[in-house]
Amino acid sequence: MRVKGSMVMRLLVLVWCVAGSISAAAQTVPVVVDFFLDPVGKPYFLLADDRLVTRNPLGANTYSWYDSSLGSPDYVDVTNPFQILVYYRDYGTVVVLDRTLSELDRLDLFGNPAIEQPGVIARSYDNGIWVFDNWAYRLVRLDNRGEVDQQTNNLRLELNEPGEPTALFVARNAVMLYFPDVGRLAEFTNYGQFRRWVELPAAEDISWNAPHLLGRGARGGWLWRPGQLAVTPIDGLPETLAAERRILVGAEGYLTADPTQLGLRVTEFAKKN
Repeated sequence: MRVKGSMVMRLLVLVWCVAGSISAAAQTVPVVVDFFLDPVGKPYFLLADDRLVTRNPLGANTYSWYDSSLGSPDYVDVTNPFQILVYYRDYGTVVVLDRTLSELDRLDLFGNPAIEQPGVIARSYDNGIWVFDNWAYRLVRLDNRGEVDQQTNNLRLELNEPGEPTALFVARNAVMLYFPDVGRLAEFTNYGQFRRWVELPAAEDISWNAPHLLGRGARGGWLWRPGQLAVTPIDGLPETLAAERRILVGAEGYLTADPTQLGLRVTEFAKKN
């Protein structure tokens, strides 16, 4: 009886250990809330615990960035993977990271005398930073030292003050401000000169992967690229993408996150007959 009891106990301990390891493994699967691609297609992932992570190409480990005093970033820009921008809008703080997600520098936008109320930001084409000043209602471009090298006039009259933009996108020859309340995109040259308005259909989610802007809404999806006068409707996104938190558009298809591998999945565009 003692032998049998001992065997039963060993089996129970083994089952408990296996169940525990399975549960722990399940808990370690990261929850990706957003992801970003650098110019060569390397992905960076923002996780639900506010960590920014990317895989180390030389090993099985990952690089990670997190600052508990700042919380969740409002914007991440990996356009230059050697100077990644992580923006915390409530603090007016831009953290600059290197390719291993180690901190290089910090910019205090609240401390910049040329900026009264920093809003959305983005990396400029010449490796500076565009900032939209919500109070002065203008675009300000900072150089790599954080000093102003260009700014527009007050844009209230020119844009008819459509509210505060919620996103700023930069392409090779364009700077765009997104105003969801009026369903429009204000397109500028990369020197800050206003070009035109672009009407956008209602969207519950938009994502930018230069030069593609993807919108998803109750009435379907659409695509837009700088220079186009109107969006291109999408006949229908694949059903497999319906539950995805974030979708980016690449050259060959729709890109989504694979959290188990910290990699990407590609769903090819539907071929036209």
